Amino acid sequence: MARVRRTRYLLFTCQDGPVLDVAALLRGVGRLAPARTTYALSILRGEEYPVAPDELEWLLSIPSDADVETNGADAAMADRLALLGLVVTDDPDEELAELARRDRALEDGQWNLYGALYHFLTKWRDVDLGVGLDEEADAGELPPAVIGALDEILARRGAPPPAFHTLAEPRARHELPVVERDDGLYAALAQRRTTRGFDRDARMTTEELAVVLHYVFGCHGTAPMGRGELMIKRTSPSGGGLHPIDAYPLVIGVDGVEPGLYHYDAREHALELIAALDVARAHETANAFVCGQRFLASAQVLFVMAARFYRSFWKYRRHQKAYAALVMDAAHLSQTLYLVAAELGLGAFVTVAVNGANIEERLGLDGFEQGVVAVSGCGRRAAVRPAIEPEFTAYVPRRTPLPDDGGAGAP
Repeated sequence: MARVRRTRYLLFTCQDGPVLDVAALLRGVGRLAPARTTYALSILRGEEYPVAPDELEWLLSIPSDADVETNGADAAMADRLALLGLVVTDDPDEELAELARRDRALEDGQWNLYGALYHFLTKWRDVDLGVGLDEEADAGELPPAVIGALDEILARRGAPPPAFHTLAEPRARHELPVVERDDGLYAALAQRRTTRGFDRDARMTTEELAVVLHYVFGCHGTAPMGRGELMIKRTSPSGGGLHPIDAYPLVIGVDGVEPGLYHYDAREHALELIAALDVARAHETANAFVCGQRFLASAQVLFVMAARFYRSFWKYRRHQKAYAALVMDAAHLSQTLYLVAAELGLGAFVTVAVNGANIEERLGLDGFEQGVVAVSGCGRRAAVRPAIEPEFTAYVPRRTPLPDDGGAGAP
């Protein structure tokens, strides 16, 4: 006799839409009929499932704060819905035990329900975007298939909103002095851009990798937190000063460092090997990590940014803004990477179009206590700018004439 409890990490949505009218079809008439379907959003599985009215009624009869015993028809219902991650059970079955462990990890990790919904219901596995422009880089022109896709989007959606937004009737306008700087940080800011074409055959030096890791993900100071706990200082801000993001470098082309998957130990400024790879396998792994974006996978090193969730949620317990702050941490680190890479004469990128579930399995992360947020990378830029990478013309406010941006307005 199993004991079950409805997981707190569960939401429902009700959607209307047409379905094939099977009864009419059997009479020789093909038509669509309106239908309403209730879906259970299983955070433990990261999936949504349609639930029948009797299943929904049964689920709502099961408490989320206490275990209840089931037998007979209830036991059969519990077994079916437990496999979907809608209830948790004390059944020792390996799969059910793993779902119960995930539920405990979310509870103990102080996950906010809505943050967990977003993170786990939007995690990708085995996605291949098929964006491979490496072979087109020397042409300097977008392939016809890409141009066709852009034309189709424009035809279907119309022009995008204007690039600039101004108030229709401001009460006053105060023009600011145009101050131009071109040295130090300002030079790096001017050079900072997303690189979409790397020289696959080039190499980075160990020193360059060390500089990037130390000045982006490294520790630059410590301070006590309360009664003896430790805070660290990085070159980027972090919610609560907690810095929950760890870097897992995928090294492909760095002199003196064998290709492979590593963890960056910021305390000792050292790389910890997880899995050795040859160069070909490292490129394949990078391509799989970034969902087939081969122009990114050609970088010399990629950095998987994985969050130790409880490091942040320890302070922001089930807070509605906790997950947003954590994602901003990864964004801050990405911008710092761009600036450091620009200073070193390297290209850089960041993407959230990643196969997080696959990456976590390769790195040995459970996804619930520590999980992937984004992937960034850097390396030698390709000699010829690929067509997919925009070439911007310098702009100075009130001095540089602009082409008409279409004035599309609001949708």
